[in-house]
Amino acid sequence: MGAAIVHEGRVLAARRTSPPELAGGWELPGGKVETGEDPQAAVVREVEEELGCLIEVTGDLAGEAPIRPGYTLRAVLARVVDGEPVPRESEHDAVRWLGPEELEDVDWLEPDRPFLAGLREVLLDGAPLEGGNVGVTARIGHTVRRQTGPWTPAVHALLRHLGERGMPATPKVLGTDDRGREILTFLPGEIVDVDTGLLSAARLVALVEWARTLHERTAGFRHEGPWRYPAVEGATVVAHNDLAPYNVCFSGDRVAGVFDWDLAAPSTPLRELGLLAYTCVPLFRPMAPEVVARRVRLVAETYGGFSAHEILDAAEARVRHSAAVVTGWIETGAPGAEGLVAVGEPERTRTGLADWARRRPEVEKELW
Repeated sequence: MGAAIVHEGRVLAARRTSPPELAGGWELPGGKVETGEDPQAAVVREVEEELGCLIEVTGDLAGEAPIRPGYTLRAVLARVVDGEPVPRESEHDAVRWLGPEELEDVDWLEPDRPFLAGLREVLLDGAPLEGGNVGVTARIGHTVRRQTGPWTPAVHALLRHLGERGMPATPKVLGTDDRGREILTFLPGEIVDVDTGLLSAARLVALVEWARTLHERTAGFRHEGPWRYPAVEGATVVAHNDLAPYNVCFSGDRVAGVFDWDLAAPSTPLRELGLLAYTCVPLFRPMAPEVVARRVRLVAETYGGFSAHEILDAAEARVRHSAAVVTGWIETGAPGAEGLVAVGEPERTRTGLADWARRRPEVEKELW
């Protein structure tokens, strides 16, 4: 029995040290089933003996392969539930986690090769990724896989432009995978759930400063598109267009990653700040008027050039426009629309806007 131990779209391969004719070859860890022993229990036992970690069997890999007279190799899917896999020199001298594009990077033993095709499909499924709001996203190792669309060339050109200019916290484009999805670098960090928590003042400042840097570095960027989100007439920058806590991760108070660039498009700084204020202050959630006013002022003073009142006006206009765009996507069945419906859009946004309109006068009093 061999175990295809999978974690975040990668499988564990182990390099044999014995017998001499197999030394240096790579395999799925496992071993012999004793007479009368349950096969799944056997593979759990063998992996614990060989790698010192406890696994749980999660499924089967189709097929089997002959090893030698009297022995046939079968394989199961598994995950580690306790410990870290560490090779013991009596059996193996190295282990590697391999993604779907890396399966041929090692010299597999012949009995293991028949399982690679089925294993590749399992690995391409990846693991669901926290954050994001529009596309279906999976993590595979240190990469992220996302659906593509007509807007993808423009977004990739933008990301390459930002990479060349040293823009921090942006993913790098690595290509496409066998399912036609874009491959981007994974950006690790902490994501804040503003439905239950709040961005600290330091993190709010850091994100506004990041947005200002983004606008400075996209002011001269041009691309004919198409863009997924409608471009704004009189645009002066290319905006991320969805700077919200679910699309940002932090390391301490530093912005460590900004992802979900599908909605990037030509826009204006004020429209970007309006949406940022709505999602990050946030305006959609009831809070004490003095707290909201203080945080909106903080956004205005950090970015510079716009008053808190201008940012509040921009927030309502930008979010109202977003609800109209989302409605159009849903009505036409655009990619990603089913996910928006699942989270209650556009009704959720419209309800939040109506509630904010009732609370805004008290915030304005605090600002004055």
